[in-house]
Amino acid sequence: MTIIKKSGFSFFLLQVIGWTPVSLLMIALFADNPLISTPAVIFALSVTALGVFTSCLLRKAYQWLMVKTKSVLLWAGSIFMASFCGAFFATHIHMLVWQSIDKLIGGVSVLYTSQPSISITLVLFVILLIWSCLYWAISRQSTMYILEQQNQVMALQAKEAQLNALLDQLSPHFMFNAINNIRAMVLMDSNKARDMLMAFADLMRYQLTDQNAGIVTLEQELEFVEDFVALHQLQLGRRLTFKKDIDPQYLTQPMPKMALQLLVENAIKHAFGKQAVSGFLHLSAAALNNKQWHISLTHPGEILIQDKQSTGLGIENLKARLAMFSAQQITFTLHQADGRVKAQLCFDTSEK
Repeated sequence: MTIIKKSGFSFFLLQVIGWTPVSLLMIALFADNPLISTPAVIFALSVTALGVFTSCLLRKAYQWLMVKTKSVLLWAGSIFMASFCGAFFATHIHMLVWQSIDKLIGGVSVLYTSQPSISITLVLFVILLIWSCLYWAISRQSTMYILEQQNQVMALQAKEAQLNALLDQLSPHFMFNAINNIRAMVLMDSNKARDMLMAFADLMRYQLTDQNAGIVTLEQELEFVEDFVALHQLQLGRRLTFKKDIDPQYLTQPMPKMALQLLVENAIKHAFGKQAVSGFLHLSAAALNNKQWHISLTHPGEILIQDKQSTGLGIENLKARLAMFSAQQITFTLHQADGRVKAQLCFDTSEK
């Protein structure tokens, strides 16, 4: 609606700017001596008013044609014919109006006899042809701009839908295991079971609350990850020990929501699940240099290069989430050394 209103305002503004010199041209065409006279001004205003009225009619016709066809050849022929017909129409309306007035009050015959109709028609034809070409060019450009804006909106909506789909991908298998483990814990340690139930509730709340917020702070993500690991420890027991080494200055840094969770989930799945290792899951956040900081997650085991049972969805989802985070450049690396696997997210905070 805003674009339409602006377009209408621009049209009438350009009409005023464009037809003003036409009025001056008509005065010069009519006048003999002196250049500025009452008949000359009346003649110029009469022809210009009819020209403006004709251009408004042409605008409606062009708007209809714009919906029907995009053919440049058809547009060229239509503009030529419409401009000529409009000029012919305006000229003869001018003649008929002043002839009728002359019959009623007399003394105005000079307004329709001083210039042959063919000369007025030709002048108006050239003016309307130029006007029509400009209108077509501006309208075409405006249409392309609107389509570009619509494409951008659609791309943004698709991006948001993709992000929401990624945020919904907390493993159902993990949730079922967590519920079963909590249920078993109730008989052995009711206090711990209550704490784990609270952790599970916080986990669900974090995932489901404010789905459109694709960006969180490191501190928020850490709270989520701690609950996530604690629920896994119900099943893995002493095999999994979680350690953190976080520089407090990075707790307020922004990051993609649930990106760190994907990193941790992938580590637990492959190391403590498929490879059945035991040891420390070590998470750290620190500076690399004055423009970069990183999050590192290390765990025992090795990278399963030929893991036929793995679909790789965890890493692919992580990469997709990082690609959608435009606040800063983030790179992901994964390598192993000395019997440990290290996954790292590097955040570039330098100004682009």
